[in-house]
Amino acid sequence: MARKNPLKALIQSIGLWLCACAAAIGAAPGPDDIEIPVLPYLSTEHLLNLNEPLRRHLQETLKRPVRVVTSADYRSFSADVAQGDYLLVINAAHMARLAELDSGYQSILQTINPLYALVIVRAEDPVNELADLRGARIVTPDPLALITLMGHRMLKEAGLTPSTDVQMPTADTHNNALKLLLGDDAIRAAVVSNRAYTTLDEGTRARLRILADGADLAGIPSLVYQTGPGHDDADRAFLSREILHFANETAAGHAMMQTLGHGGLREVVEADRETIDPFLPATREVLATP
Repeated sequence: MARKNPLKALIQSIGLWLCACAAAIGAAPGPDDIEIPVLPYLSTEHLLNLNEPLRRHLQETLKRPVRVVTSADYRSFSADVAQGDYLLVINAAHMARLAELDSGYQSILQTINPLYALVIVRAEDPVNELADLRGARIVTPDPLALITLMGHRMLKEAGLTPSTDVQMPTADTHNNALKLLLGDDAIRAAVVSNRAYTTLDEGTRARLRILADGADLAGIPSLVYQTGPGHDDADRAFLSREILHFANETAAGHAMMQTLGHGGLREVVEADRETIDPFLPATREVLATP
């Protein structure tokens, strides 16, 4: 539905993301606050810290309090997005595509550098290939995470049936999966994203080793920025210009993109949707599981 004042609508609507920030610091969101939801692929503290430069930029630009919010897990996040009409949501590629098809959202921007799965083991582990993990416990992020779906595919290609040949416990986030690997000898490996791995400090990375990667799968973005169905083209154009300017043309944006390993942002094109569509059946299957 088109609105008479797209900028005003933008300011009033930029929603879920920053609500999490308010919750984190114990402040009650005000009626004019901008809230933007961000996928809970890392801990809330990590998400708030990593997205703080963009939060601050949007707050200065829009002249409104901006808050980052997230959900308890991927399933809750998917439901929260579907039930809302947010001007800006930072989503996983496969869940963003479902939000387009099922809830009328439109994806406007995505990260430049691709997303792929890594199978990580402890540095001292002598294992040489995925097939050698038969009988092991391999921890993954949330069952709905695209990286978890990618990890399952990698194991199948190595001749291992997930949950049969290997046990597949889950953690709620990528960094928690790595913490379990480092802190629990019963866990032999972890499946995480290349982007999450880049955010680790050097000391932590020194304790780990990449056993296998899915870098052959090209074209899947780490994150997708999208807008809700109640926002018109003027809103989307304004938001796209502002976020692209921040990410690709400002020092703070460049630093944020480098820290996240995103390589900047670009506009979404139709070919991007076609690349992610093969993952949708598995995504719907997980969502349909009680």
